[in-house]
Amino acid sequence: MLFSNLELKTKYDTDEDNILESFYIPLLTKANRYDRAVGYFSSYVLESMAIGLECFVRSNGKMRLIVGDPLTDDEYEAVLNGTNNRIAICAQELSEILLESENKNLKILSYLIANDQLEIKFAFTSKGMFHKKVGIFYSEVEQVVFSGSANETIAGLSKYNSEEISAFFSWKNSFDDYGQPEIGNFESLWANQRTRTKVVELSSDFYQKIRVNIDKVKIYQEIFDNSECYKSNDEADDISTKPKLFFKYSIEKSNQGLVIISASQKIPAIPLYVKGRPFRLFPHQIEAINNWENAGYRGLFKLATGAGKTFTSICAMVKLCESRLKFNQQTFIVISVPYVELANQWLKELEPFNISAIPCYDGIDKWLAVLDKKILRFKSGELKFSCVVVVNKTLVSEVFQDKISRISHDNMLFIGDECHHLGGDNLFNCIPQCKHRIGLSATPFRSEEEEIEGNPFPDGARENLIAYFGGIISEYSLSDAINDGVLTPYIYDLVPVYLTEEEQEIYEEYSLSIQRLILKVKNIPLSSEERQLLTNLCGKRSRLLATCYEKLPALIAYLEQHKNLSLTHSLIYVGEGKAIDEESRYLFKVTNALHEYGLRVSKFTSDETGYERKNIMNNFKNKDIDALIAIKVLDEGIDVPVCKSAFILASTRNPRQYVQRRGRVLRKAEGKESALIVDFVVLPYQNITNNFSQNLRNAELKRIKDFMLTALNADEIENKIISLGIL
Repeated sequence: MLFSNLELKTKYDTDEDNILESFYIPLLTKANRYDRAVGYFSSYVLESMAIGLECFVRSNGKMRLIVGDPLTDDEYEAVLNGTNNRIAICAQELSEILLESENKNLKILSYLIANDQLEIKFAFTSKGMFHKKVGIFYSEVEQVVFSGSANETIAGLSKYNSEEISAFFSWKNSFDDYGQPEIGNFESLWANQRTRTKVVELSSDFYQKIRVNIDKVKIYQEIFDNSECYKSNDEADDISTKPKLFFKYSIEKSNQGLVIISASQKIPAIPLYVKGRPFRLFPHQIEAINNWENAGYRGLFKLATGAGKTFTSICAMVKLCESRLKFNQQTFIVISVPYVELANQWLKELEPFNISAIPCYDGIDKWLAVLDKKILRFKSGELKFSCVVVVNKTLVSEVFQDKISRISHDNMLFIGDECHHLGGDNLFNCIPQCKHRIGLSATPFRSEEEEIEGNPFPDGARENLIAYFGGIISEYSLSDAINDGVLTPYIYDLVPVYLTEEEQEIYEEYSLSIQRLILKVKNIPLSSEERQLLTNLCGKRSRLLATCYEKLPALIAYLEQHKNLSLTHSLIYVGEGKAIDEESRYLFKVTNALHEYGLRVSKFTSDETGYERKNIMNNFKNKDIDALIAIKVLDEGIDVPVCKSAFILASTRNPRQYVQRRGRVLRKAEGKESALIVDFVVLPYQNITNNFSQNLRNAELKRIKDFMLTALNADEIENKIISLGIL
């Protein structure tokens, strides 16, 4: 296992060399120890750190890693005095990145930690960056030291960036002058013996947390599932025989170009890879970003669910930051979302873009101090970029409003995800009046007929959103997305469900009362009590349709008739409230019935804690659960590409809701050629033909036509509509 048997050079330049293939990986395959000091801490850097470590895992190599983290003078002094818990925060952030990520490279690091092959320390400096770029490979008898401009990233080690490194070999005479001092410097850093840099080790609790929460056997199998290491026999040691690469990169240069920015600035950058695949934008995403720039960095993106709204807005954000940096301008990003699950998803989506956003939710004690520090550093000019992800509930709080009011509106970009929530006065009045704005929604405005026929109240939310964002600047429909291969095509099936005689009577009573109030509002304004009554009546009627008696038997009958249908990765949407004469919620009734039928199902609602929902989702993705039963939590933004089928028991006249629900199962996933949507359509009690019954048929028919318009089996559904007499 001699390094000296490799064809190594003393100088590598990415203009001529692929450093990854010709230097880095060959040494890792023969090393039994590896020391590395890196300049700053982010999930992207950690991911890049693991490139080429697969054979290092198999050979039981030992690695020591020093990660930098810059501090202000006051913070640095507090760390020296032991009064700052920065190391605890770093440990928490690091453990969350390693335990929550599905990225293979980060799983390799988790495995190394759990297997006692990796030890990590943090280097804290005052003001300036800890910007070491030194690595040391050890075998039993030889050492190789390298240093230079190349970061340990795909861009830095291949031919994307113009980078270079110098290498020093222990079997060469020059090693004592150049290589040995770097080894001494690393050892003094590791022992915390440097003057300006404080190096702190992680507590045993961190390592124990990793060991307890990962499955080493499973990760080991994942690591070596499709990889080949270098040959380790005599043939491989023969320098005349070129070993076979186990980690081969053959990436074409991006057509979009690559902006190279100093890693020490911790600012956004477009990644080469996301989720293990080369990252590229679709034409509709590029068009949206260009339209936004031409509109003065303001506008609404009306993109179909699953068409990449999040990545589009992140790339727009990166483009804005890059353009402002050219003039040494700062950028502060506020991303607002309606739900915690969606906020967590944003944090993960931001990571590959070198963005570690502050999560402003889930307990003020967890984020307030961090936000204060970031704002202080931003206002002092020390930070060129900062980003927060906030849920709408926190956005309106006095504390958060006070904090972001300290940021100049000229330096701020506000991104409102599922922005239709922001049109109501309560939220709208709390949106920062900043210079740059993006609104994201597949359905930013309500339809002409959502729940109340005739829509007697003006759509103030529409007016607010247009006034703030400046209108829709990019639109990409579901049909466009399916035709372009961005979304998965789907088969649509409908199951007729008829109201009982009692349900029909109650439905007509609600409808008559609603009609009277609508007629009244055309002549005189309704009182606040009457408006509330109208809202309550519409809600009761909607719940009646969502929980009607025949829906659950119809679902069981459908499953019986389609025994060969796989229910793995299915979503089942049910209605709120209780059915007539029922004591328990309809949600529990459906859940219990499906358990009795033999399905492995789980509720996925706002009743469960964030921790419980995370575990449920993991079990769902791993096929330990067949189906999720949801009310509204999965309606908006939550990305579950593995979903193959949706059973919609909760009938609604709200296009926004059923468009979002349809989008949940149309996201692309490996091995997923098509999706199935089964719609349980509520029809009047048989032989009833009054106006209210016809209104119900028309409302259901509108949704059916919307679903069937882009379905693979549109002709079949049209024939079924005719046979059921819905037309």
